[in-house]
Amino acid sequence: MHSAVLHLRGDVLTAQPTVDSAGSVLCWNGEVFGMADGDEQDERLLMQGSDTTYLSERLRCAGERLDATSPKTLGRQEDPVVQVLRQVRGPFALAWLHASTQRLYFAHDRFGRRSLLYYQQRNSDTGDLLLQLAERAHDSSTTMASKLFSQGEMTRFVLSSVAIQGGSERLNGRKNDDTHSSAFREVPAPGIYVLDLRAQSPTPTEGDSPLYRMEFHPYPPLISASDHALNRVNCELPRLEPSNVSSGDAMQLTTSATALLTALSNAVGLRVRSIPSLSSTSSPTASGARLAVFFSGGLDSVVLAALAHFHLPEAEPVDLLTVCFDESSRFASPDRQAAELAYTELCALFPTRGWRLVRLDVSRLELQREQREVQALMTPCETHMDFNIGAAFWFLSRGQGTVLKPSQTGQSVETTTLKQLNAFLTPGHADLRALETEISMLNLFEAKDETVLCPVYRCGRKRKRGCVLDVCRSCCFKIQRTIDNLLSRQLGAQDQDVDLRQFLGLRAKLLAMGVQSESHIDRLLELLTSTVRGDFATLTCRVHRSKQQPVSSESCLPPPGPRSVESTVYQTQARVVLVGIGADEQLAGYGRHRTALLNGGEQALRAELREDLKRIWKRNLGRDDRCIAAHGREARFPYLDEEVVATIASFPTSSLCDAQLPRGIGDKRALRVVAQTLGLRSCAGLAKRAIQFGSRIAKVSSSTSNRQTQGDARFSGVE
Repeated sequence: MHSAVLHLRGDVLTAQPTVDSAGSVLCWNGEVFGMADGDEQDERLLMQGSDTTYLSERLRCAGERLDATSPKTLGRQEDPVVQVLRQVRGPFALAWLHASTQRLYFAHDRFGRRSLLYYQQRNSDTGDLLLQLAERAHDSSTTMASKLFSQGEMTRFVLSSVAIQGGSERLNGRKNDDTHSSAFREVPAPGIYVLDLRAQSPTPTEGDSPLYRMEFHPYPPLISASDHALNRVNCELPRLEPSNVSSGDAMQLTTSATALLTALSNAVGLRVRSIPSLSSTSSPTASGARLAVFFSGGLDSVVLAALAHFHLPEAEPVDLLTVCFDESSRFASPDRQAAELAYTELCALFPTRGWRLVRLDVSRLELQREQREVQALMTPCETHMDFNIGAAFWFLSRGQGTVLKPSQTGQSVETTTLKQLNAFLTPGHADLRALETEISMLNLFEAKDETVLCPVYRCGRKRKRGCVLDVCRSCCFKIQRTIDNLLSRQLGAQDQDVDLRQFLGLRAKLLAMGVQSESHIDRLLELLTSTVRGDFATLTCRVHRSKQQPVSSESCLPPPGPRSVESTVYQTQARVVLVGIGADEQLAGYGRHRTALLNGGEQALRAELREDLKRIWKRNLGRDDRCIAAHGREARFPYLDEEVVATIASFPTSSLCDAQLPRGIGDKRALRVVAQTLGLRSCAGLAKRAIQFGSRIAKVSSSTSNRQTQGDARFSGVE
């Protein structure tokens, strides 16, 4: 067993792996911010000392209870070691070998905030043992699932925080094996695994080979907290007044926002106050920052930065890291402009704090140069979106950039307004997405069994994913032209003369193509005319528009102003970075959440939010942790603090999303009120923009259109 981790707790470095007095071995990568069964003494020990030593001792005591438990009894009651691990509050990945029973416990926390990968080599096609156990426990809602297996079913089993490169030589000792890094998978996060290394004698029906046991113990669900969270760190926070919330549900929204503000402040406080001084981890400097924030200028990150102010010594600086990949705009991407605006606001709100905006400008050449490193770290993730997000986090974590003086930054943002930052919410962008949702709800074509084929009558081509009409390219253009001609008559356009016979002929053409009825055509025309901008309406498809005027995202941005040439090269010293992951997944920040609410009501929205949180370990966190940790920094996720998650789970859906309100207002409602309470005006009304688009890496990493390069397509390299 081997372990190498970042020293961030206590004044003395704790060597790993840690071996306790009973000979049990702990490999620990995580942070114990508290125990569900802990008391004030535990909290003091964890804030001041090594959480590795603390957890090792708790596990040693649990191991003693395990020794006193007979194997038969163990199957009928909770494993004492599992019981301890279920109490841990905070991000972690661990492996603990109990010496006397030879039971290997391995897991990461319920959200998967720390990376943990595995490789299973087998001689027979028996399937993935870990996935089988996790699915069995989920389907049966049991407290434990187990399976016996022979050595032929799993000849080698490897746990690692990263996919080991050149696996054929390192894992197997021979070159003719096909094992490689892509064979690694993420350990499923919803529970704790136990591999019993003691061989068991098989029954006559099970053959002659000795058998081994793998167990899976799922985490119990988090219990929803009260919507009256307690301030656990005695922090002076602004008071939220109901009169500041202009809404029909003002009282409930105020209650939710107050609870969120307190719970989130507690989470930030735990993650900030436990950072050791720079002198205990590196050479001290007068101006070094212990804390950095991944700072897009959006709602999630700016709120974290503002809350950090209340938990740090007044004279201590904070590094705000903002990344941009767009050379063509002189590095004036939407996220960069939002970050500069939010930075100026933070400086005005909290002038005693040394806010340091660190601009990380990445050229296409540099992105190409580092892509192999990013690809290795993001493995087993392999899509274009994985690379875009992973690379953005990798460069953010590297923390090498330039710092502008406050006066210089002010000059660069003085013409940037919230309206300009939200300019992407135009008919060419957000309205198109909303329009696509509403058109899909019309069910223009009768559903077909062949989900891959275009639904147009007698077409037979493959439908195109993302098409506004959900049809093939050829049919999309035909329908667009037909609809445009119909709209030109309906809106009284002067440049086209469409008589009644032609008008009826166009409608008949749509019916012949398979549109279900005249009423469907009427509803489509009504929808398009109700969303008309300016003096004309049209049906526009984001995928099939090569014969139309292209809608450029750049046209929605203000022209880049003069960029200051005077800057200082800067390297952040912060070992801890606050990251806003988890806010969108819980507070209904994605467009699909609005769609779910419109289509299926509150129940559908709740189901979508549960699914997002359940799969966040697989879609986001493992990849992000690997890319961030590569530079010796630790990501901390306040929105995924157990108390914060339980608090948000108690909110009514009206505090999360109101589909009748526009984007930037109706989504993440409680968090927007929190931002307003903290005095943050720019981010409180800023609509969400994904990091791959806000930083412009999606544009730079492919020479084709961003929308033509599907996010789930396999990444092949920066072109």
